Amino acid sequence: MTERTTRDAVLEVARKLFTERGFTSTTIRDIAEGAGVSPALVMKLTGSKAQLFEAAVPDAPNVDELDHPAEPVGHRMTRALVERRDSGDFEFWAMAPFLLQEAPDRDAARANMEARFVPRIAAAIGEDTPTQVRARLIVSMLLGLASGLRTFELVTPDVIESDRLVATYGALVQAIIDDPAL
Repeated sequence: MTERTTRDAVLEVARKLFTERGFTSTTIRDIAEGAGVSPALVMKLTGSKAQLFEAAVPDAPNVDELDHPAEPVGHRMTRALVERRDSGDFEFWAMAPFLLQEAPDRDAARANMEARFVPRIAAAIGEDTPTQVRARLIVSMLLGLASGLRTFELVTPDVIESDRLVATYGALVQAIIDDPAL
């Protein structure tokens, strides 16, 4: 196997395992075993576990492209995170703070994440201001929601039913989208 195809195999296995198990429960050893290589080679090809994760799962999932076209975009964004929680799917938004903390260069990682999140949200809400303040506020809200849903498990279905959570939190996100003063 060439280095490029070996790296591709490692990333494919990593993507699958990170999606199935999440960041913490996936080990370099598991990824190496699945790709048929040594853990040392995985690290040589990808760097740290956080760098491997970022290479394997490069983009945050879309938060506004769901099967609810009549629903306001703030509600669709919220629904995307809640539905992924309910289905047990991987949540990049919940992992973003951990990736930042694990990055060898936090300033570069912060700038990279800002460049990945803010313009996508700005485009989704139709914001074309230079500061993109509404998009930045929404990114902050979605990061907070993802942490509340996944990391801290503060808003579980037994605390608030999923559709009620979408209606309540979605209205907060939508209020930022609709605020003419921002």
